Amino acid sequence: MGYWCTLHLFDNKKFYSEVVPVLKGETGDLTADCQEFLKSHLTGSTLRLSKQELEKLVNKTIETIVSISNAFDKTFKINSEHQKIGDDNAQIEFLSNLDIHYDFCRFFEFYIFKTCADFFPHLPLGKGGIMRQFKRSPETLFYSIIGELDDWNPSFHYAGMGIANWLTHEDLQYLYLDKENLKYDDDSLAEDCLLLLEVAHNNELDFITGVDMNENILELLPNHKIVKPETWTLETSSELIWKR
Repeated sequence: MGYWCTLHLFDNKKFYSEVVPVLKGETGDLTADCQEFLKSHLTGSTLRLSKQELEKLVNKTIETIVSISNAFDKTFKINSEHQKIGDDNAQIEFLSNLDIHYDFCRFFEFYIFKTCADFFPHLPLGKGGIMRQFKRSPETLFYSIIGELDDWNPSFHYAGMGIANWLTHEDLQYLYLDKENLKYDDDSLAEDCLLLLEVAHNNELDFITGVDMNENILELLPNHKIVKPETWTLETSSELIWKR
């Protein structure tokens, strides 16, 4: 057994300008999104709950999401409370015992793909991640940037399930400028990575990676939120997954 990584397109600008303020409770209302999330997340769904029980659960869930979100810095990658625990390994061990961390990770994954990322199409990286698709050249700019996507942030995954990491818009632009320096074998997924890089660059988008995500739920969310269908031609890639 092992983990399954996937690479997706991500609207970084929308995430920071619209999504993060809602997660922090500064704007908007998470009630409807939380209700939708809990229908599939809660064992037995929410249909068995009374109106009062559902309202209480939704409010408690939102309170947890807002509280955790406000502990992140402006990059929304560094959580001040988690850092007090120790290094990444210590954080993972501690967080894996918290039910609220599991709930937050699953909601964060759901909300990202509902608002600012498309689940389809995506590139299946399997167990290898992105770095293994290219010949390693530590001296290149690409090497230092792409490693961020293979470095799972413990704040967003629970026991190896959830969002792994994402690139800043600036990093993706640097990545694009360095693409001519990339070397890879014919049997790798590198060409498909470069196709996604081209689409991301042309549409001012970015990359986000996930690991063992809840595909049954994410694939039902609206697609083509950030890239219009006419952008793609199916023959451009043999490895991109468009549906299951």
